[in-house]
Amino acid sequence: MKLKDYRNKLKEMLLSISPEEGDVIADMLLCEALGVERGHLLAHLDDETPKEIDAFVSGAVFELSLGKPLQYVLGKCNFYGYEIKVGNGVFIPRSDTEIGVKAALGLLKDGDIFADICSGSGCISKAISAEMPTVSGYALELSLKALPYTEMNLSGQKNVSVKRFDALDEDDYIELSRIIERPLDLVICNPPYIPTDDIQTLSPQVGFEPDTALDGGEDGLRYYRTVTALVPHILKKDGILIYEIGINQCDDVSKIMQDSGFQVAVIKDYGGIDRILVGKRCFD
Repeated sequence: MKLKDYRNKLKEMLLSISPEEGDVIADMLLCEALGVERGHLLAHLDDETPKEIDAFVSGAVFELSLGKPLQYVLGKCNFYGYEIKVGNGVFIPRSDTEIGVKAALGLLKDGDIFADICSGSGCISKAISAEMPTVSGYALELSLKALPYTEMNLSGQKNVSVKRFDALDEDDYIELSRIIERPLDLVICNPPYIPTDDIQTLSPQVGFEPDTALDGGEDGLRYYRTVTALVPHILKKDGILIYEIGINQCDDVSKIMQDSGFQVAVIKDYGGIDRILVGKRCFD
């Protein structure tokens, strides 16, 4: 069978699963199966389809039909222009999180030290450390399922150390304060922020992702309260704290930060929703 015919049949199957993205997903699966870029795929549609790709493509279509996210099927995604490995047990990076990275890159200076709390896949640390090799940092993650991905994605970044860290445990902040050479210049955190009761209402695809990366407690604010209270152990007195927040959480999280001595600025996401809070620590 010609590759163009195989591609058309694959599109038909995928459009029944994902009507809006079936065409795009088909090409992504074919490129992954063939180990080529899309331009190469389009230039070789008259070639015969290699039989050895059937197992991968069929398995991928089956997993997608069950609601499994495409990123898990492929084992990777793109974040800030970098390939990030993902899989079961690690949260899939979202494009809105790139806005927090941009904010951090605009505030960090040569020689600064940062920490990425609730690092997950390590995508934030990867982007910051790769874009700005003159800074150093710590990717801090608790989950034993996520940590292998954190380490894998940051294996080439010599300016970032990966450390197991509980964002809700004061002892871990005190321990880190003893390890770092001086108080940090910037802390960035994309914590779990979905209210516990809301998790079951999320889309089936999100249901494949770990609850530990989603559950922000009864009101979704547990991590904001605790991290804001404990971050002075590791953040310098005029340091920067950056949060990603959920919909309608801006006022509550801003107040938590302001009550703890931070001046707060708000950055909207690509959809015009308040998404990133940038706080400067002004007083204890």
